[in-house]
Amino acid sequence: MPELPEVESAKRSLQRVIRGKVIASVEVRSPSAVRTHRPQAFADALAGKRIERVSRRGKTLLFQLSGGWTLIFHFKLWGTLRFVRPAVPPDAQTAVVIAFSDGSSLHFRELQLSELGLHRTPQLDRVAYLASLGVDPLSPTFTPARFRQMLAGRGSIRALLTDQERIAGIGNLWAHEILHAARIRPDRPASSLTPAETRVLHRSIRSVLRRAIAAGGEPEFVDAAGRMGRWRLAVYGRAGQRCPRGDGTIKEARLGGRPSFYCPACQH
Repeated sequence: MPELPEVESAKRSLQRVIRGKVIASVEVRSPSAVRTHRPQAFADALAGKRIERVSRRGKTLLFQLSGGWTLIFHFKLWGTLRFVRPAVPPDAQTAVVIAFSDGSSLHFRELQLSELGLHRTPQLDRVAYLASLGVDPLSPTFTPARFRQMLAGRGSIRALLTDQERIAGIGNLWAHEILHAARIRPDRPASSLTPAETRVLHRSIRSVLRRAIAAGGEPEFVDAAGRMGRWRLAVYGRAGQRCPRGDGTIKEARLGGRPSFYCPACQH
């Protein structure tokens, strides 16, 4: 599932190439991908609009358009976007094609429960998913003090990191990479963290996410230019392998019904 580093990488790769382009036409090849309009109405509404900017909220991409509209793409389970120039015929995995007036196009591919929706820009605060999101962990408002307040109450630290209503954008994969960097087990009660551990974890959240973005995300992710992610996973999906620190073997467990990975030698 693409998380904050992958969505941010997609945003940056798109911003460079589609900003200012005018949409000539839209082909909806998989109607279930569009949740706010019927396919023809969706295509008609987008035609003639200019891409003014691309932004991210949580795990969602927002394409701000001329005329006061915003196209929202929520990756959900999986999805890839590919910018092609010159335009090439879409393949069987392509759900939606946005063709631009200069002959280039943007393909929404391999969508697994992904959603596209067109909304009035002034009404974005009424979009349920966006309205539910907590603080972005890379924003200035994600302060150590605010993070400390989140640690009160029940639940594991992994559950807190992946709770989109508290911290937007971190999923199961990056929560485990962050916790390994901070040397904290994912099953620790959030309320059990010491002040020192809290400071380390706060720094690790921001550091790991920034480095992951610079690396283009996790190894299976592909950005709009076709570049693969280059992050070398430390623990996620590496059960039975040596910890990168060389002091233990990575174990897999179940936590809240989801797979959990950690090194028992260096995470406490």
